[in-house]
Amino acid sequence: MKLAGRLESLDALRGFDMLFIMGFATFVVKVCEALGFAPDCWLAQQMHHPEWLGLTHHDTIFPLFIFIAGAAFPFSYVKQRENGVSTVRVLWKIFRRLMVLVLLGMVYERFFGAAARPFRFGSVLARIGIAGAVASVLYVFFRVRTRVAIAVAILVGYWGLTVFMGAPDHPGASHFSPEGNIAVYVDRTFLSTWSRLSPGTAALPFDNQGLLSTVAAVVTAMLGMFTGEYVRATRGRISGDRQTAILLAAAAMLAVSGCAIAWCFGNYSFPFSKVLWSPSFTLVVGAYSVAAFAVFYWLIDVRGVWRRTMFFRVIGLNAITIYLAQPLFSLSTLNANLFGRLAGWFTPAWEAVFLGATYMLVCWLLLYVMYRKNIFLKV
Repeated sequence: MKLAGRLESLDALRGFDMLFIMGFATFVVKVCEALGFAPDCWLAQQMHHPEWLGLTHHDTIFPLFIFIAGAAFPFSYVKQRENGVSTVRVLWKIFRRLMVLVLLGMVYERFFGAAARPFRFGSVLARIGIAGAVASVLYVFFRVRTRVAIAVAILVGYWGLTVFMGAPDHPGASHFSPEGNIAVYVDRTFLSTWSRLSPGTAALPFDNQGLLSTVAAVVTAMLGMFTGEYVRATRGRISGDRQTAILLAAAAMLAVSGCAIAWCFGNYSFPFSKVLWSPSFTLVVGAYSVAAFAVFYWLIDVRGVWRRTMFFRVIGLNAITIYLAQPLFSLSTLNANLFGRLAGWFTPAWEAVFLGATYMLVCWLLLYVMYRKNIFLKV
C-alpha cells in the first residue's frame, strides 16, 4: 500500500523513532540484563534519559519527532497553496492542530481523570504542538534568511540569558544547576502556581517541558522545516545523491557547532541538556535528525526501497495513536494476558525479554490492522 503525495522516508523515519517508545528501548535494556551485563552498561544507559545534564540516544527521540513534523510542513504548505487554500485557512489549520495536540496532551496527562491528581500542562504533545505552530507561522510569513536569523537569535539569546542571569532565589548557585538555572526558576515561579511540575531531580523539582525550553524547541522544528524546504526545492534539479551529501555536510556543521557550544567556551559553555533543551543539545540532536533523515531519504526516496520499510511506516503513519494507546488502553496488560503463560517457560531474565518482544508485536499488529483498514489519526 503506497500512499500518494507523501515523502515516504518521513513516515519510515517517524516509525523508526517511535519504535523506541513502543517498547524497543526497554527491550534493549532487558536483553542487556539477560546477557549478564550490569544495568549501567553503556548500551543500557543509552536507553534512559540523563537526570539533568548529558546526552544519550534516548534524548534524540523527542527532538527527532519534532524535526520530522517540521520537515513535513513545507510539502503540506505548498500542496495547500496549490489547491487554492488561503493564508487565513492555513493559519487556522495550524492553530487547530496546536489545540488538538494540547488537548491530547491533557488526555495523556489524565487531566480528565481523578480530580485529586494535579494537572500538568507541560506534555510531550503540547510541546510538539507549540513548537510546530510557532515554526509554521514563521515559515508562512518570513523568508529563509529571516528565519535563519530568528533561529540563531533564539539560541544565542537563550545561551546569553542562561550564562549571565541566574535564579534570583538561589544567588551564587551555578547557572547550570537545577537551583541556579533561570529556565527552572521561570518554571517553578510561573508554572507551579497552576500546573504540576515533573519530578525533576532529587535536589529540586522542575518541568522538563518548561517554558523557556519550549522556545528553544521551536528551533528544532525550524531545522526540520529548513531540511524539508531544501529537499522540496531541489528535487529534480540536482541528484538525490548530491542532496544527501549536502544534508550530511549540514549535519556535520550542526554537530561541530553544538559541540563547540558545549565544550569550547570555558565557563560560558552550555552543556548538553534535554531538560533545558540547551542550544548545544538543539544543534547536536538537530545534526542527528538531519543525518538520520538523509539516510532514510537516500534509501527510500532516492533508491526506492520503500517496500522494505513497511514495518517502520506502519508505526510512523499512526505514531500519535500508539503513543496515546499504550498508557490509556493498558496494552502491557493485554500483552501479559496473551503471552504471560508462554513467558513462564523462560528464566525470569529471558521472560522479560520475551514479554518485551511480544509487547512490540501486539502494538505493531494493532497498528497494522489500522494500516490495512486505512485508519490514520491525523492531527
